[in-house]
Amino acid sequence: MQQVNKAAGGYQDMWVQQGWPFAGSMGGRPLPSDVQLMLEYLTNDLVYTCANWNAAAVARIGYKLYALRRPDEKPITSHPTRAADALTQRRLKANPNLMRRLQQAADIQEIVDHPIIDLLERDNNGLGGYQLRFMTQVYMEVFGGAYWLLEAGDFEPVHAIKLLPTQRVLALRDNDLSVVAYRYMPALQGSWIQLAKSDVMDFRFPAVEDPAGGRHAPLRSAFLQSQLAAKYAMYQNDLMDNRARIDGIFVPKEEISSRQSDLAEQLWNQKFKRGGNGRILVAENAGTFTPTRYPPTDLGPLEISRESLRRLANAFGVPEALLSKDATYANMQASLTLYARQTILPRLLIVEQKLNEMLCPRYSDRLFLAADNPVPEDAAFELQKTQMAIAAGALSIAEIRQAAGYGPVGSGDAFDNPSRAADALLRSSAGAAAT
Repeated sequence: MQQVNKAAGGYQDMWVQQGWPFAGSMGGRPLPSDVQLMLEYLTNDLVYTCANWNAAAVARIGYKLYALRRPDEKPITSHPTRAADALTQRRLKANPNLMRRLQQAADIQEIVDHPIIDLLERDNNGLGGYQLRFMTQVYMEVFGGAYWLLEAGDFEPVHAIKLLPTQRVLALRDNDLSVVAYRYMPALQGSWIQLAKSDVMDFRFPAVEDPAGGRHAPLRSAFLQSQLAAKYAMYQNDLMDNRARIDGIFVPKEEISSRQSDLAEQLWNQKFKRGGNGRILVAENAGTFTPTRYPPTDLGPLEISRESLRRLANAFGVPEALLSKDATYANMQASLTLYARQTILPRLLIVEQKLNEMLCPRYSDRLFLAADNPVPEDAAFELQKTQMAIAAGALSIAEIRQAAGYGPVGSGDAFDNPSRAADALLRSSAGAAAT
């Protein structure tokens, strides 16, 4: 690592503005800085909910380690393995990150115990496996990208993973704006550390104006709407803190001194303020109390909140039904499937592609990681398909038990299925011969 002194001082210089390299705005609209994006996440409940929802859904999905075997290679025996079933192999070969690589594979093995698996699940600089995946995705949702520093060990290719705060990472470019290295500033240290490109894994939503190294956060697309929702919340808080509205006016029948007026006001406040509603006051002076009346609250602010929720949910790819208390069960199930397919799966593919590009090759070019399928199965369709296969005699007893969630028993691999027409015919023929 090479340490580089900062040219400018001050705490704010530690925050790297993200966006087009040569401009702070586009078309008259200012691009939000990383500081602004972070504050929106910390202070706006809608942004916090959507970002954390996506991060939790992505972190919940685990990764499995596989090894491909080419026709001229022997199976891996240095680590415990098990054969990948036909369904898994079809899913892996349809994966856009892997389909070209697996075209010529003679076989695929799942590796159940390996240093890569331990690395991704153990504590890495204070973050366990789930926490590492969660915080990585939070940074992607808020800032558009996340960075892992791969720390090499004395006896292993990677000893630990360090999640770098995105707002303190700066990509160094050449004349073509291609990334050649990274700079990272540890908290409050006051100087940049230069990191080799090969040691830093960058998980990014590429920016349309800077695909080579820029990052585009979902929050950035809905930043103006997020600010509108935040301003409305601040307005409501200010209104509650300082209403500047009176609830009534007491006009004494006879003239009283200012001191008597102050004492009367204190008496009214003590008896009726906050929890004193409904009490009775016997006035010491004759007079008239006139309550003030205000028009009902306009419904416009409520529509602002609903529109902000809708647009922020769209930007983060969260279906509105998941954030609504009025959604039916059928709508919820359909939304969960859509959410998994259109929002969670693409995010998993981004992380998966980078892991296979920069982590697995440090151990072997035969290894690759693949995320579990986040899209829930259609239970009704799977049941119908299994029933049709049983009726046609296409499944053995072991396969039927597996489909029903039971373990194997006896000679379950035999195709002794009473539903098979051939078995029924053999039984009837054997019975006729016996008589």
